[in-house]
Amino acid sequence: MHHLRTSRRFAAGVAASVAALALAPGASAAPSHDTATPAVRYVDVSVATVWTDPSSPRPVDAKAVGNPVDMPGWIHDMTPDQQEGLTDDNLTQTQALYGAKVSVLAHRGSWTEVAVANQPTPKNDLGYPGWVPDIQLAKNPVFGALQAHRPFALVDKGIADWMYDNAALTKKDMQVSVNTRLPLIATTPQALLVATPDRGLKWIARSDATVYRSESAIPTPTGADLVRTAETFLGQPYVWAGRAAWGFDCSGFTSTIYELHGIVIPRDAGPQALDGGATRVAKADLRAGDLLFYADPGTDDIYHVAMYVGDGRMIEAYDHLTPVRVTPVRFNSAYWGAVRYLAG
Repeated sequence: MHHLRTSRRFAAGVAASVAALALAPGASAAPSHDTATPAVRYVDVSVATVWTDPSSPRPVDAKAVGNPVDMPGWIHDMTPDQQEGLTDDNLTQTQALYGAKVSVLAHRGSWTEVAVANQPTPKNDLGYPGWVPDIQLAKNPVFGALQAHRPFALVDKGIADWMYDNAALTKKDMQVSVNTRLPLIATTPQALLVATPDRGLKWIARSDATVYRSESAIPTPTGADLVRTAETFLGQPYVWAGRAAWGFDCSGFTSTIYELHGIVIPRDAGPQALDGGATRVAKADLRAGDLLFYADPGTDDIYHVAMYVGDGRMIEAYDHLTPVRVTPVRFNSAYWGAVRYLAG
């Protein structure tokens, strides 16, 4: 009991010593004004699904548009036809994790059009665009300043992990996805104290995250490192636009694996294949971690990406009926080619 009281005093002392860390709950996005620099908001749910239009969500999508969200429940509740509808009806665009920075592009009713940072796309120089409910966004410049200048805890173990109300890690607060990044405030032997956009200071188990001073401090991976990370998601559902622990689409899967290792690549398959930072690779030279692409034969109309594992196999998020899997490489008429983002 003494340890628990000490932990509480420690957290309170840290918060008191830095007045800005008394983070008030984030306000819903307010109307922006025409300025040279767009207003900024921060995702304040475990994962915000970015919709094509405010009219896109269906009744079955209610668990994905509230606050909090229930990603496993949402995915479970959809029938295969409803899952396929996300794709065929172009209802969703991407996802953004807890604490992610977004630029405000427009407002309509209770929705905000945003561009998600660190998801490169030809669609918008600010990031991947789409619509998010206002209740899933926080206005918190203090959090933004901490995000810009503090070391961060990268949730990088397992699939999804918990934030806690106490340093003893006995009072669960909210589950967050792998690849979530939150500013680090302090540490104990067991836990990391992090800032959040809407919940004040929370704790994460040291065993669930790695601390980095900056993105550039994340060690450059080998291809085998990328494959090992990818294989932790075997069996996870396919979700169109998915880019979180609870489900991925093909390019959301590959871009997430790379970002977990400090490498930001384009969000979608086509731009991943054609990006100037990637090098084309012949079939005979394939290495673990290379990306394999599929297109309408004879064109650059790329519609699918997978990651080469080795020994003629690849790992992929294939379609709404198929969880993440390892399968033989399909060197068929749709095979467009491969690219490598790692040097050497």
